[in-house]
Amino acid sequence: MSPDPAAEVVAPPRSKSLFEEQPRVAEVFTPDAAAEFQYQPVPPLAPITLFLGLCSVAGFLGLPAMGIGIIGILCGSLGLWQIRRADGALGGKWLTRIGLALSLLLTVGAGALHAYVYATEVPEGHQRLSFAWLSQREPKLSESDIEVPPEVHDLNDKPVFIKGYMYPTRVREGLSEFVLVKDNGDCCFGKQPKLSDMIVVHMQEGQTVNFREAQLVSVAGTFKIAGVHQAGDIVGLYTIDGTHFR
Repeated sequence: MSPDPAAEVVAPPRSKSLFEEQPRVAEVFTPDAAAEFQYQPVPPLAPITLFLGLCSVAGFLGLPAMGIGIIGILCGSLGLWQIRRADGALGGKWLTRIGLALSLLLTVGAGALHAYVYATEVPEGHQRLSFAWLSQREPKLSESDIEVPPEVHDLNDKPVFIKGYMYPTRVREGLSEFVLVKDNGDCCFGKQPKLSDMIVVHMQEGQTVNFREAQLVSVAGTFKIAGVHQAGDIVGLYTIDGTHFR
């Protein structure tokens, strides 16, 4: 039987050699891709702001420690301004933003807490008193008498609330009487405070407190001008019949 001339002869596919060069996908390397791998130096204010932001939690311990958060806010604001001014030449933007956000959040939170404590810490019916106010009104001593300023005399037998530091004593626990002084200087060196910088506290019957070294304490009770008297190793003029201690 003769072959059909119309039939098309199909050649089998030729196998490719392992050594034959394979086609490659063209790689496009744009300026944007190059910028992605470009190193951007981080200004020192970026890690400093983050560190201060983390340390801003100390503001909850006391008003002076809130200064850490305030410094963090200033450093963060300055750092972001420096980065923007560099027009892309500096990195660390998110590092600075996180530190700034922490400083803002923790400082505002600590401020709100201290404001709440200040507004609610004075027992009802008591008047807030401070050693700063009292020390500006020193009594005048003479050979036969003591002249107390009229503003202080008006507080006699009035309920007051005041903060101060406990003067060191030999007994540390179960104190029914102690001396409250203006600052740590009198506590640490054990010297005789000025009459206007100290108050002898007598806790109400059955109530005792423990000594707290170099720690601010709060006392509420009835303020009295008792005259010059001996209170342990020092001489006092003002007393408080304490009802609250914190």
